[in-house]
Amino acid sequence: MVEMVKKWWLKYTAIIEARLSLHEQHHKKDLLFWQNQLFVNFLIYCLPVSLIALLPGVIVAMINGYYVTATVDILSFLLIVFVTFFKPLTPGTRKVYVIGIFYFLSVYLINALGYMGPGVFYLFFTTVLIALILPIRYAYWSVLLNTALLLGFALIIKFGLFNSALIPNYSVGRWIAFSSNLIFASIVIISLIHRIFEKLQITITNKGHLQERYKSIFNNSPLPMWIFDADTLKFLDVNEAASKRYGYTKEEFLLMTIKDINSPEKAAEVEMIVKANNKSGHNYEGTTQHIKKNGDYIYVSIQSNHLYLDNHPVRLVQATDITQQVKYQLEVLATNKKIKESEANLRAVFDSAIDGFVLLDTQHNIKLFNSRATASMRFNKDQRELEIGRCIFEFVEIPQLVYFERLIEKVYAGEVIDYDRKYRTDKGTTNWIRYTLTPVYESHVINGVFITGRDITASKLYLKTVEDQNKIFREISWAQSHLVRAPLARIMGLVPMLGVANGKAEQREILKFITISADELDAIIREISQKSNDIIDKHPVPVNS
Repeated sequence: MVEMVKKWWLKYTAIIEARLSLHEQHHKKDLLFWQNQLFVNFLIYCLPVSLIALLPGVIVAMINGYYVTATVDILSFLLIVFVTFFKPLTPGTRKVYVIGIFYFLSVYLINALGYMGPGVFYLFFTTVLIALILPIRYAYWSVLLNTALLLGFALIIKFGLFNSALIPNYSVGRWIAFSSNLIFASIVIISLIHRIFEKLQITITNKGHLQERYKSIFNNSPLPMWIFDADTLKFLDVNEAASKRYGYTKEEFLLMTIKDINSPEKAAEVEMIVKANNKSGHNYEGTTQHIKKNGDYIYVSIQSNHLYLDNHPVRLVQATDITQQVKYQLEVLATNKKIKESEANLRAVFDSAIDGFVLLDTQHNIKLFNSRATASMRFNKDQRELEIGRCIFEFVEIPQLVYFERLIEKVYAGEVIDYDRKYRTDKGTTNWIRYTLTPVYESHVINGVFITGRDITASKLYLKTVEDQNKIFREISWAQSHLVRAPLARIMGLVPMLGVANGKAEQREILKFITISADELDAIIREISQKSNDIIDKHPVPVNS
């Protein structure tokens, strides 16, 4: 039953709107448009609702013998039906006919039924209706007309004309007292309607200007913008920037949905996001990829706002092309990855080096050091772990601090300094470290010091060994050139004398001296051989494995 009534009402409403079409005469930003809309709705509701007053009124009038009154009521209703459904009537004529019908009904009912009847109510109602559906000046004219009519009824009362129902119940003074209330109420209500309509016109005008401004911003925005239906996802409007950026004309856009500019694999996700935001009413911000008409992919930053257009949910979207930014970010990420890989490789080389490294900043604080630094550098006999951010002077023993500070200052002045330092280990052995202090340049300005430390104990020992060997070799050389030569020279001088000796006694004497010289030579050779063996024993020749 309810559904049937609803269908009947919708059909009835559609028929009347089709016959009237007053809303097509003016633009929505014009107050007259809304007055016409109000008049259309008045006629739509007037016919069915008027039956509430018509049927009981006609029945009561017929029962009490007021046949003329019943006829007037029925005639007024039929005239309203005629005005409503007679299509050739112009909007203005239709309004005048309706107002005339109510004036006729008001005058008759006041004259026939008196002041307490519905006539006075209809007279007041007619004035209000004029204020609502016509320019407000006609409502003020209506008040003057009402005043004239009420004064006319005063004359009827005074002179007893037309057998009016007012004559036995009112005197002229009493009638004017009662009538003045109607005039007062009419003026007050018209003034209020006038004031409301003035504000409404200002609101409509401002809204129209605001809409035009927003429309201008939308159309002239350098960023792509569009409006799409939140239910069907169809494009409802796009600006010129969107057409230029995506390659589609506005007409082509209006035949598409937002899924058409997204990749097929993302279409379902896009639809799900829109439905979720449509349900919650939340705005949306995110980054995605869109497809241009030529097939190119672009990265865009999406800002989507939930709106209602003609009471239907829509989405206003602004799409900012961030393709270049994304490419730049990807390049930065790739570069950072390479830098990290290079840093990792450099760190591996740095930590695997046999030398210890320490990098200082301009304030003598440690910026970086490798794993060999603590072991290869002995700034203090009680060496502790180095710490980044700590001053290098905190790790240098007091007796060496002034000397080390002077060296650092020289490096900051541009010098490269090498020096060796020995220290005794916990086992009592002596070790040597060679320090190299190098200035670090950035844009031709010294902004740090690079310290390397290398254990050169083996080198020092090797040099000591070489020095020892050289000393022995010098002794051997001197022995060969001096000690060996003397007995050898004597032997070489005595041997030829054996051949010319006079007698055995002289030969024995010569042999004696040769034997002494040979023994001396043998002793010298043995000493040289012993020294050579000592060198070999102390520094044996390595055997290849």
